[in-house]
Amino acid sequence: MNKLACNVVAIVVLLTASFTVVHSQSLAPARVSQAAQQRLSEEFSFLIKDFKIDHQGETNTLNIAISYRYVVDIKNSDYPDFRWLAKDVESLLSNYPNKTDYWEIVNKRITALLLEKYSAMASVTCELRVDPSQNVPYSRSSRATRERTTKRK
Repeated sequence: MNKLACNVVAIVVLLTASFTVVHSQSLAPARVSQAAQQRLSEEFSFLIKDFKIDHQGETNTLNIAISYRYVVDIKNSDYPDFRWLAKDVESLLSNYPNKTDYWEIVNKRITALLLEKYSAMASVTCELRVDPSQNVPYSRSSRATRERTTKRK
């Protein structure tokens, strides 16, 4: 066999081997870790019980249930202490500027405050439950959910 023929045979062997490796890799099933195939959704909730507030002309007793969903892939260092959120809600209510607002409006302000202040939250839900009072003998509640529409920075 002359030198040219040997080179052609060598090239054909190399090409065949390369094609076999590439072809067998493309047919192999993708190997992805089990954790990478799962999507984790985390939520947390707490209750502020029997919170007294002077609102709508009388003292009202609120039970405030806050729940929130964290952003995907939250870092361990980004979890907020829920007590910070509770204090923010209590502070907002204690210093609420318009004492005649309906409970639904109060609730919208609570969810806006929390979602704006805590970037680790993808959504927040607040349920205000108002006990019957002297002027309004009915239990009532307002539930508001606010979701982040942009990715956090």
